[in-house]
Amino acid sequence: MRSMAIGSGKQFRGTGWLSVALLAAGVTALAVLLRRVGAESVLRSIERVGPNLVWVLVAPVIGMVLHCCGWLILLPKSLRPHPAMALAAYVASQAGDELGAGVAGEPLKALVFRPGLRSGSLVALALDNGTHIAATALLLAGAAFLPWGSTSLVSARTCAWAGATSFSLVALAVTFILVAPLRRWNAGSGRLARFMRLLDVARAALLLRPRLVLGSVLLHLAGKLWIVAEMALLLALLGLSPTLAPWLGAASVLASVAGAAIPGQMGAVEAAVFAACTALGVDAPSAMALVLLRRLRGGLWIALGLLLTRMVLAHGKAGADPVRQVRPVFHTPCV
Repeated sequence: MRSMAIGSGKQFRGTGWLSVALLAAGVTALAVLLRRVGAESVLRSIERVGPNLVWVLVAPVIGMVLHCCGWLILLPKSLRPHPAMALAAYVASQAGDELGAGVAGEPLKALVFRPGLRSGSLVALALDNGTHIAATALLLAGAAFLPWGSTSLVSARTCAWAGATSFSLVALAVTFILVAPLRRWNAGSGRLARFMRLLDVARAALLLRPRLVLGSVLLHLAGKLWIVAEMALLLALLGLSPTLAPWLGAASVLASVAGAAIPGQMGAVEAAVFAACTALGVDAPSAMALVLLRRLRGGLWIALGLLLTRMVLAHGKAGADPVRQVRPVFHTPCV
């Protein structure tokens, strides 16, 4: 796992120029879209929110707590940090992921532990990434059925095929992890070997503690679904119908996955949510106000995560948590 993290860091540094270029393109696209819609009309739409903006800014904390719990339950009880410190580590890691193509922040979850205990957290960290991916896949598979609620967007037959295909792919991936013969590819230190060893860890975890893994998937799924509640809140504050929230939430998650290489998914998420809003009949100024308010909310949490990073690193170096001898939850080799 350590070698994987180092490799990811080197790869990210090597493509830093590309990230900057993508970020610049995203900012430019957002500025062009704002200009076309009209800044004054967008500002008038934002003014409808008024002091209730504070609820928009703090709403993500529920989703963060759910995701954090999805990681914590995979750790041995004796290794789990204090809940407040665990949440700080998760918020910091999310900020790193937003700015670093989804990989830069992950090591922070391990660095919250003092050096002698980090190796005991690596299997859980790798598995947490797997359960998070599984939750995202399930959410997107379920979102494929959403157009049934509005046949003017996509035909019922098309969304049925999309939903069935999505769930089949998820089932196929789980089946592959459970039954595929991976041992012969495990030798060596290449990317394929590391990936296969990671799949071995996931398979062993699923077979040994399926309830624990399922609980992590469900917690991450609940954290992902919280975006629907956030969208509903923002729609209501803008004077729009909260029933549009599932479509906008699905568009946001899909754009986040597709635009993972762009720091903060700048421009990608805004374009997807704006397009979904206009397709659902929302006027352009209100749609633009919604995406800008969500960008403000995201920027605030990234800034908070960056501020918490130093505290998380200091906590790991100090080794403040008294921890007993650790008994691994999963008796599997570290990757």
